[in-house]
Amino acid sequence: MKHILTIIAICLLCTVAQAADTEAALAAFNKQVNSSNAERFFSGLEEEGFLDETIAVRENMSHDSLCAMVWYWAAEYYYDAQDFKLSEHYGLCALPLCKAIGDKTMEADCASLLSLVYVRLGDFDKAALYAKRCNKLDIESGDPDNIASSYNTLAGIYMSMRQPDEAEKYILRAIDYIEGTDNMPRKAVIYGMASEVYQHKEMPNQTLDYATKALEIENKLGRKDKAAIRRTQRAAALIVLERFDEAEKELTEAIPVIEASGNYHSLAIAYNHMGDLLYVTGRNREGAEYYYKALPIFMAQHDLYNEAHTRKGLRETLRGIDPEAALEHGDRFEHLRDSIYDHETNANLSQFAAEMENDILQQINHKQRIRTIVSISVICTFFVFLALISYIFYRRRQKLQIEHFNNLLIEVERLRRQERAKQIVEKECTAESDLFLARVVEYINNNLTTGKLTVEDMSDALCMSVSTFRRRMLTIIKGSPKAFVDTIRINKAKELLSSSSLPVNEIATRCGYKEANSFIRAFQRDTGISPAKWREKNKQR
Repeated sequence: MKHILTIIAICLLCTVAQAADTEAALAAFNKQVNSSNAERFFSGLEEEGFLDETIAVRENMSHDSLCAMVWYWAAEYYYDAQDFKLSEHYGLCALPLCKAIGDKTMEADCASLLSLVYVRLGDFDKAALYAKRCNKLDIESGDPDNIASSYNTLAGIYMSMRQPDEAEKYILRAIDYIEGTDNMPRKAVIYGMASEVYQHKEMPNQTLDYATKALEIENKLGRKDKAAIRRTQRAAALIVLERFDEAEKELTEAIPVIEASGNYHSLAIAYNHMGDLLYVTGRNREGAEYYYKALPIFMAQHDLYNEAHTRKGLRETLRGIDPEAALEHGDRFEHLRDSIYDHETNANLSQFAAEMENDILQQINHKQRIRTIVSISVICTFFVFLALISYIFYRRRQKLQIEHFNNLLIEVERLRRQERAKQIVEKECTAESDLFLARVVEYINNNLTTGKLTVEDMSDALCMSVSTFRRRMLTIIKGSPKAFVDTIRINKAKELLSSSSLPVNEIATRCGYKEANSFIRAFQRDTGISPAKWREKNKQR
């Protein structure tokens, strides 16, 4: 008996050692599979016309960076396609990789995307967690625009969780940050969210005030579709204030504009407001028609919160018209309300936050762990009952080591092929990057005095999304767009100082500085001396 127990103990130790090799082999295999998937994904992007982006991200990018970018793009793609489960899957794959490679910008973007995914899935607890993670990263970056945006997202989530006081706290923080910037489009968005927050707090005067501020900005920007949305927000406040004629005028003029824009979610909200107006003014049949227009849109978009509001409206308007339908919609409303507002879940928010990182890793490696655990269990059971065949187990371990070594050789060869492919595309990438950078420089030089040099302005001028523009600038210049603009301004100033006799304040104006003092400080930071001293040393004879 003693000998048998000794043999079993030795086998168990061998099993543990074999498990470590198995984990290493699984890791190498998973890396190879992920890379293969990354290449296939890039091929698909190239076929669909995204060649410029694929070339840009390939250059100087590690395996983990490549995979992180692929999974993040996949998450974005499936979010836009409204396949939120797949978007969640790829977002959870991308997030820990973003953290591992130290890309805080992509990590923040990924956390923000996941928060939106969970909002659409009706899991507001997780939505809040990932939004807080994004906000923390934005605060570390110090960008007031991004900080305001993430606070705005948190306000929207807590509003959906029926916690208007918490939502108010975050939206006021967002307003504090955004009012110190010149980002008018984002100001409009945040004022619009503030209007919604105060609508839920049943404070119609504040609702109307912020909706009016947002509308004024949208009118100045000439964005008719956005202005129409702000008019629906004003209408919501006017209904509560019993200014029904004004509310109906706003909605009547706004709805056709939103219909033409194709923004179905905002359109459904406008339908709801019109339904509310018609109900409180005694036009129940007309109100029900608008609620019925809104209902399929919210159902298709999985917007449980607004679907609940629509069902409640149908319950009220149909009571005297179709009692059976009213009862059915009322039952569905009660069910949705209970599922959305689970206060017990909300109470566990802080505990879930502490375990968030482990949960993410567990979700990514769940299948691998199951396979490993099953393999170890089978092997242990096998050797408990057949301890005398330890020699066979030893040979099997040797085979796994050989396979692992072969996998390493395959991986080395794959990396060599990847490096050769990289060298082929470098020449093509350089020409394209030079053209892109030339366009950026041309735009900056043409707008030095206009002040239209935000990331949003430059990305719009080049017909790109903000995220794509940032990625390309980071890839090419290894720095931020703002730093690049500042460099061009200083170089322009040096040129004017050396080649002309213009006063310093005139040079400051031509280089896009509002005040001469701001120009002097910026010039000293860059050169270490004042513009006047620099001119003395470098004045052309």
